[in-house]
Amino acid sequence: MIHLREIKYWAVEEAIENPPDPPSKYEGNECVAGFISVEEDDTPDLSHEAALELAQHANRFKLNCIVIYPFAHLSPSLAEPNKAINVLKSIEDELKKMGFNVNRAPFGWYKGFSITCPGHPMCELSRTITPPKGPFYIKDQNKLSIQDAINNKLLDSSLLINNPWDNESIGAQEKFGILSDGINNIGKFMIDTFMEFLIKENNEENLEIKHGNHKEIYGIDGLSSIIKSVLDYGRYLKDHGASIQGFIPGSDILLLPKISKKDDFDKEFNNIINGISNKLSEIKASSSEGFNINYDIDYDLNLILYKSRNNGFVLLGGYGNVRGNSLTFIGPIRNIISSLIDYGLILADNGITPSLPFWLSPYQVAIIPVKESHEEYAKNIFNELNSKGIRVYYDPPSKSLGTRIRVAGKSWVPMIVVVGDKEKESNTVNVRKRWKQGSQEVLTLDEFYNEIELLKSEGPLNKYLNPPVS
Repeated sequence: MIHLREIKYWAVEEAIENPPDPPSKYEGNECVAGFISVEEDDTPDLSHEAALELAQHANRFKLNCIVIYPFAHLSPSLAEPNKAINVLKSIEDELKKMGFNVNRAPFGWYKGFSITCPGHPMCELSRTITPPKGPFYIKDQNKLSIQDAINNKLLDSSLLINNPWDNESIGAQEKFGILSDGINNIGKFMIDTFMEFLIKENNEENLEIKHGNHKEIYGIDGLSSIIKSVLDYGRYLKDHGASIQGFIPGSDILLLPKISKKDDFDKEFNNIINGISNKLSEIKASSSEGFNINYDIDYDLNLILYKSRNNGFVLLGGYGNVRGNSLTFIGPIRNIISSLIDYGLILADNGITPSLPFWLSPYQVAIIPVKESHEEYAKNIFNELNSKGIRVYYDPPSKSLGTRIRVAGKSWVPMIVVVGDKEKESNTVNVRKRWKQGSQEVLTLDEFYNEIELLKSEGPLNKYLNPPVS
């Protein structure tokens, strides 16, 4: 911004194809000229702040003349022309509303110009105006800080919790391979299996793999980071879905070109572990209302959040539209797996044994011989199940029977098979089914294998996982 005694400019030739302004020339005296570059990340709401800066500089010298001069040479990362001209026009309109005599030099033209500057200490000032970092909460067209929104009971303060899990939940998740610093092979299996299930359920055979920018998945920063990744690819979504991979292992998001509603999420997750929908809530995130991140196009999303045992919120997905494209996103997938496990602990707190579907459980059957004399019989059962594609593990009698049964129980193994003298002699198995709390059944081997085949066939898919013990 420069205080000028005189300014002259004239259009010379087109700098871009089909410039939005006609060629023009201008001569003025005692003006403030704003040499302005609009950058690619600038948003239209910055025009008000830019107009205020120019007005303040003009008021210092009691001047009524302001020249807006597009000056692309100030930045290497320019906004596209349509966006830039809209911001410049908005600055012009704001200044005119303040009562200034405004001249805007033509956009998209090479121009000749001459200026005379009085040279006093306050003559030249520079300002870089950038979007506030945010995120914000928009209510009645007013942008509030997140803390103000919480103080006004527009948002739940639990959104600020950056670690939604208590220690017991963290320990349980580790048993399923979801680690604080990544995932192990079991965690990868669960995340890959759940993603394959979603892909199959939504008939997405031509899924594109994209690399997102979400580096956080919890708290306010996690919400903002995930929303930005969804918007970055949702704006281009057409006929096929995409898998967006984040920086955190397992933080994949499935993006689908369809509209959903909260009932769809309730039904989907209740089918995995019944009752979890009681812990799901919904908040609005958009460019004009509700939770808001600075973004260069309009968007309108509803976010599905899980309320954890530790009273933190975890984003599980959402739906809405961005730039007119309908979309649904599910994930990050590790958030979903962690939430299923956490809700299982809530059930356990209320005396209900938690369980996962047979198809999703990392290990579906545990084979436990009572003594060494039962090992050959137990291993034959193990080998038969393994040949059927069942995820089975064998736990030899190196520890007490009670300890081995408890280990399988803490790992939520759906079926625990114990074999001793009676079972070996009668070609039967003693079966504990996790989904039938407190039950024990004695089945013949044929009955057992038939039930296993039925459970396998009822699942949407059945992947293989190397057993930890063989």
